[in-house]
Amino acid sequence: MQRVLKSVVILMVLGGCAHSTMRGSVAMKISPSEAHVCLGNNEAKVGDKVSVFTNDCPPLGGKDKPTMLCEKKRTGTGTVTKLLNEHYSVVKFDNDIKFSEGTFVELE
Repeated sequence: MQRVLKSVVILMVLGGCAHSTMRGSVAMKISPSEAHVCLGNNEAKVGDKVSVFTNDCPPLGGKDKPTMLCEKKRTGTGTVTKLLNEHYSVVKFDNDIKFSEGTFVELE
């Protein structure tokens, strides 16, 4: 019984992270409004729009306690301007979007 419960929990965790949306993260900021993003030429094309997200993970029970709840927050949009290779493209983010390495994008 305990083994079945462990298997169910593992499947729920892995399934909860699965998605069909093309998603990538900012690998390197190259200017205040552009970055190399992990979306390759087999996933995106020049002109594709992306939504920009961050994870908001507030501490539970105070700043020294680990969080168990994160929320995906949409912070804006951008456009694929150049395909670099099978792994990376350049995305130009719309004005006033704060982003850094680790910020993630999804094709719209």
